[in-house]
Amino acid sequence: MEAEPVSRPSRKGVLLSFDTYNWLIHLRYTRKETQQCKVLIGNQLSASRGMAYFPNMMQGIILRQEGKMQESLDFFQACQLYNPGHLENLKQIAKSWLLAGRHEAALETYVDIESALQKPDWEIYHNIGVCLYYMKQYAKAKEYLRRAIEVSSQGESYQVLKNILLLENDLDGALELFSAAEKSNADSAGPGLTLSLGLLLAKARHRNDALQRLMMETKNGAALLAAGCIMQERNDVNAALARYKLASHLMPESAALWNNVGMCFLKKQKFVAAVCCLKRANYLAPFDHKILYNLGLIHLVMQQLASAFHFLSAWVNQSPYRGQTYMLLAVVMWNLGSVEAAKVLFEQAARIDQKDPLVALNLAIFVHNTTKDTDLISSQLRDFQERMQNLQQTTGEFVDDELVRAAHFLADRHPREDNRIVEEEMII
Repeated sequence: MEAEPVSRPSRKGVLLSFDTYNWLIHLRYTRKETQQCKVLIGNQLSASRGMAYFPNMMQGIILRQEGKMQESLDFFQACQLYNPGHLENLKQIAKSWLLAGRHEAALETYVDIESALQKPDWEIYHNIGVCLYYMKQYAKAKEYLRRAIEVSSQGESYQVLKNILLLENDLDGALELFSAAEKSNADSAGPGLTLSLGLLLAKARHRNDALQRLMMETKNGAALLAAGCIMQERNDVNAALARYKLASHLMPESAALWNNVGMCFLKKQKFVAAVCCLKRANYLAPFDHKILYNLGLIHLVMQQLASAFHFLSAWVNQSPYRGQTYMLLAVVMWNLGSVEAAKVLFEQAARIDQKDPLVALNLAIFVHNTTKDTDLISSQLRDFQERMQNLQQTTGEFVDDELVRAAHFLADRHPREDNRIVEEEMII
C-alpha cells in the first residue's frame, strides 16, 4: 500500500495550506476506501494540530457510519469551533443527534438551521418532521412533512407522513395522500410508492385496486405476501400459493408467510403439510396469537384434541378478550365430553364477541345437541340473523351458505313463530 502524503512544514517563503489534500480525502471517501481515507485524515489532522476543517468533518462522517455517534459529534463540534455557524456542519451535528436518538437536541439544531436558510431545503423540513414524529408532536410533524413534500416529492417524507396518519386512524387521509402522489407522477417518490398505496388499499379492503398495484411488484416480499392474502381471501388457493412461493425466496423467515401457506394447505386438506408450515410459523413467532389459533383449529379438525387444547389455551393466556378462542375451546371440551365446561365457554364467547355470527350459531347447535332448550335456541338464531345482517352492511361480506343451511335446520327442528320469521328473512 502506497504511503499517504503528509503536509510538511513550509519551506522558506512558501506557505502550504491544510486544504491541499482535501480532494484526495474526498476521492478516497467516495471510492469507499475507508482505511486509506482515515490514515490520510489522521496525517492531515496531525500536521494541522487538529485545526483543519474538512478532515475533521470527514472523520466525523466516517465515525458516524461506523456507529460511533459520540465520537463523530466531537469532531463535528470541533469544526464548529473553527468555523462557527457553517450550515453544512450544523446539518451533520443535527443528523448525528437524530441518529443517536437525541431528538430534542436534533430538533433544536435543525430549527437554528431553518432560521438561517435562504431558500427551502427538503432535508431540513423532513428531518424536523421526523424529530417531531418521534416526539409525538404529530400536528407540527405533519406540517413540516407536507412542506418537505412541496419542496421535493421524496419517498421518505411520504412514508413518515403515512405512519402518522395511520397512528391517528386516518386511513382515508393516507389513501388520499398516496393517490395524489400517484396522480402527480411523483417519480422521485421511488418504487415504494406503488407498494405503499397497494398495501393501504388492501388495508381499506379495496381489493381489486390493491391487487392491481401489488401485482406490479414481483420482487418485493411484502407485496407478494399481500397479493397472496387477497387471493387467499377469494379462495383462489393455487394462485395464492404461487405468490407465496415467490415470497419464500425473498423472506424465508416470515412467520406471516408460513402461517398463510399453512392455511392454504388446510383449505386443500393437506393436513400434514399444513401442520408443518404452521409449526414453522410458530417457531419464528412463538407469541403470535393468530398462529396459535390456527394450530388449535387444525388440530381440532384432525381430532387431536389434546394438542388443540394446548394451543388454544396458550392463545387465551395471551388474548383473553377474543370470543373465537373460547368458542373453539368450547368445541374441544365438548368433544372431550365435558358438557358443563363447554357450556360455560360458549356463553363466555357469546358475551365477549358481539359481532361474529358463528359464535351465536355454534351456541345454538350446542344447545340443540344437549339441553334442547327451545327458547335459548330461538334467541341465538335471532342473534345469528342480526349479526349476519350487520356483517353484510358494515363489511359487505356474506355468511357462508353452509352456516345459513345449519340455521335453517335448527329452525325446522324447533318450530316457533319467531324461528319461522328468522328462517323466512334469511331465505330472502
